[in-house]
Order: sequence, then C-alpha cells, then structure tokens
Amino acid sequence: MPRRKHVGLAVAAAAGVVLVGTFGAQAQIAPVEQGFTKERSAELAGQIDPAKPRNVILIIGDGMDDSMITAARNYEKGASGRFEGLDALPFTGAMTTHGLKAGEGPDYPIAYVSDSAPTASGWSTGKKTIDGRISQGPSSAANVPGEDYGTVLEQYKADGKLVGNVSTAEVTDATPAAAASHINARACQGPADMANCAPAKKANGGKGSIAEQLVDNKIDVLLGGGLNRYNQATDDGPTVKEYAETTRDYRFVGDKAGLDAVTSLKDGPVLGLFTGGNMTPEYKSLVATAPPGVGGPETRCETADRGNQPDFAQMTAKAIELLDNEKGFFLQAESAMIDKQEHASDICGAIGDVKALDEAVQVALDFQAENPDTLIIVTGDHAHSTQIVGGADQGRQTATVKTADGDPMTVAYSTSASGSNHTGAQIRVAASGPQAANVTGVIDQTDLYATMLGRTPSKLPVTTVPAKPSASLAAAKKVSSKVLAKRGISVVTAASASTSVKVTLVKGAKTLATKKAAKTGGVVTLKAKKVTGKVTVVVTATGPGGTTTAKTKVTVTR
Repeated sequence: MPRRKHVGLAVAAAAGVVLVGTFGAQAQIAPVEQGFTKERSAELAGQIDPAKPRNVILIIGDGMDDSMITAARNYEKGASGRFEGLDALPFTGAMTTHGLKAGEGPDYPIAYVSDSAPTASGWSTGKKTIDGRISQGPSSAANVPGEDYGTVLEQYKADGKLVGNVSTAEVTDATPAAAASHINARACQGPADMANCAPAKKANGGKGSIAEQLVDNKIDVLLGGGLNRYNQATDDGPTVKEYAETTRDYRFVGDKAGLDAVTSLKDGPVLGLFTGGNMTPEYKSLVATAPPGVGGPETRCETADRGNQPDFAQMTAKAIELLDNEKGFFLQAESAMIDKQEHASDICGAIGDVKALDEAVQVALDFQAENPDTLIIVTGDHAHSTQIVGGADQGRQTATVKTADGDPMTVAYSTSASGSNHTGAQIRVAASGPQAANVTGVIDQTDLYATMLGRTPSKLPVTTVPAKPSASLAAAKKVSSKVLAKRGISVVTAASASTSVKVTLVKGAKTLATKKAAKTGGVVTLKAKKVTGKVTVVVTATGPGGTTTAKTKVTVTR
C-alpha cells in the first residue's frame, strides 16, 4: 500500500472563521498543549484555496463519530497519539445529520436520529429525505415513492468525468446505493428483494433494484461486497452480474489478485465483488456483554483472516489509480464495517475499520500531494452509541481493551440490552484541498453537495511581496533509544510560504536522519540506531521569501 507523502496542518483558520482540528502523530508525541508555540495565522491562511476541485475523493466512515474516532485512536496510537491521515486534515468542522419523517408534506416532521439511507442521500443530493429512502424525496409513507433527486456522482458522470464507488459493505447497501440509485426502500437491493418497491421493478417500467441501477449508471469502478445480490436473476432472466457483463460491458473481478491485475479502464468499467455479503472486518470480534463485561486490561484485538479480499486502502488506491485522468474524477469510498460492528457491540471490529479508513485517507493524501487540485473530504454519516466510560460497570454492555498506552480502556453500549443503535449527535467532518475550508464551523451534511460539485470561487487578498516561510514543530521531549531505533520519533511540522520542507535529526554536527515533508508540513517519523543523550530535531522551510528553521531538543534515554 502506498504510504502517505502529504499531511496538512492540524488546525486551519481564515478571516472571520475559526477552524478546529488535530495534530497528526504517534503515541510517543508530546501532548498537544506542548506542541506549536508560534502564532500560526499566516501558515493557516496559506492552506486556503478557493478554486474548484478537479478531483473529489469522499471517504466515509459509516457510524464514525468523535467517540468512535477517539476510542480507535486511543487503542491504535495512544491518548496523545494521532492518526496520520484522519487527524491530519487541515480543515475540520461539525456536521448535523438529521432527516425527515414520512407525512403529507410539504412540511415534514424532523427525524433527529437517521439511518444511513437519508444521511448518504443528504450529501449525495443536497436534500433531506426520510429513513430508508435512497436519493429520492420524502413522501406520505415508506412504500410510496418520492421524487428522484440527482446526485453528485451522476453529475460528474454527465460532465464526462470518471466516477467510482467503493464500500466494505455490499455495494448495494444504503451508503454506496445513495451515490447512484433512486428507490423508496433501501432493502430493495437486488431483483429478488423488491417486495416493498414494486413500482421500481423493471417489469413494471421502473429503474430496477439498486444492484441494477448501479450498473445501469455505468459507474466506472464499483468495488466491495454483495455478490449474492448480483447473482439474483433480473426480471428478464439473466443475473445482474451477467447483465452487467453482457449489456453494460463490465469486467468482473472476485478477489485481490483479480483486482491487482486490472491496470486501466480502456477495456471497460470494473465490477469487483469480493464476498457474497459484507466484507470481513480487519479485526476479529470482541462483543461487549453485561457487566463485568468482556475483555480486560491485557486484551488486544486480533487480526481477522480476510482470505483473498482486498482491504479498504487497497480498494481505494486501485480506484484512484484507475480513475485518474486529465478531466478529473469523483470517488466515494466507505469504510462500512465501523457501523455494522458498532451495531453488534463489537469494539474490536469497529476499531479495525477506523484504522482501515485512516490508511485509505493516507492513500488519498499521497495522491493529493502529486495532484493538489484534489479535494478530500472525510466524515461519517451519523453518530452511534459507542461511549468511552470509566469502568466495566458503567453501561448495559461493556468491553475493555488494552490501548497503545498500555492502559485499559472500557467502552459501553447502552441503547439496548444487546447490540446498539444510532444517535442524533453531530459528527466530525474534515477536508483538505480546493474549497476544503467550506467544511468548517457547523454545517449540515447537505452542504457537502455544493462543495463537492464546486462552489463559485471567492477572492482572497493578493500578496505582492513573497512572504518569508514560517516553520514550527512538535515532538516528544524524551524517547528511549530502543523506541527511536524501532518505531522512531514522530515530528509534527507546519510551514507556510514554502516550496520545500525538510526535517532532520542531528547530534552535534552529525546528521542521524532526514526526511522531506509536504510544503505545508505534516507528520514525519525519524529513526536512528545506537543513540543516547541530547539530540536536536530541525525543520527547515524554504520558499521564495527565504529560509526559516525551527528546532527542539529531545533526550534519548537508554
């Protein structure tokens, strides 16, 4: 998997706008409050780009709210650590996710807690709808179709750009379905599942099931689970898979090796279905139980056997590789098993897919480093009931795991006696690239629609004199020689007005390690063997206005 070459600043701000974010780092990094010491307004202003994006990569963590992100971060990186992709996006805001309830209209009641169908439809279409509804407007009842709403993916396709849709769930599940299908009930995934969607059946003159609509919309890259839906027979006889191959010219792949073998779209679109249902989570299950709960102070999550399924980052990387072209592309990629394992009160399964999402964000940032006209947005679709609590008796179901800090963390699920449910809390949204500043503050998920299509660019103040580069950094004050040699020390850097940024670890006149960062900074890891005593971390930012350095001392213990 490609490693990330670029990470944005942890926090960004524009005139009149306060943007809140996080630093990217590993568990050994110093606490955030010990991080940057310089005033950073100039650095942050340099991140703002009002131009319309050429490419858009939307990465969704289904059910991924702040509590789930925190639990996964604690486990994977430690309380003072940071995800290298997810936590490094420069523009961060909060996003509301409410939907509507069925009724006579036009003023539909508010649904404060929504499922994935109306939430995904919200950013796909820019409009609110009711639970179970896929990119179609509200109506008097769940079985009464609403008005079809056009989606971002469909508009990109109509504009002659390439489009992709990736999920670790069935590709016919609500979130991927909302990108390019329209139906009154999310359960109508295949031709045999149409009991509640009779008007949509092709035999009745409709657009067909979700599976049929996705291939009829000729999505260039369609990857995930759900083979069983595509093995269902259409109203005309052939299976949806056969229909996709013979009528829509799809090339089918069924495992990682098959996906790796596809190197371009010149021979037609790609349909990759790697399992009959949902794809396997990254970690084996650890399902919470009634107090005293499951797990304990030494419990760690175990890697699952995923057979020949590609992982989420691999699917995202392949989709980007295939979609990359001069005209631009749109890609929606969903790490779906976060939500599904939360529903099952499975903390390890959910944590593993947040980790998988972070790896996919790093893939996207790798691409953005070489293609700065790419907008990356990372968010969830709704909140969930996973909560970090103080002890194993503080919830209806609890599970305890050992975090990267070496300490126990207990999570609770209390909305049901077993399993868990969605909640109505606002969730995190973060972005990097052109027009990324539009996600800041408190927005609604419907606002993402116009941002992804590209809003009319605003004008920024013109600077005629090249600004002198600025540079700042944060690193742990102390690290053991063993950690420095094996894991390295994470250095969080930020820079502005620079064309190159270099991070160096030195002892006296001797250079121990050096790495390049993106021109706006980011997280780099420096390793050195057989070193003790005082060392210095130096960041050097060079640009049209000159060169600036920043330094910090680190003590390397035995």
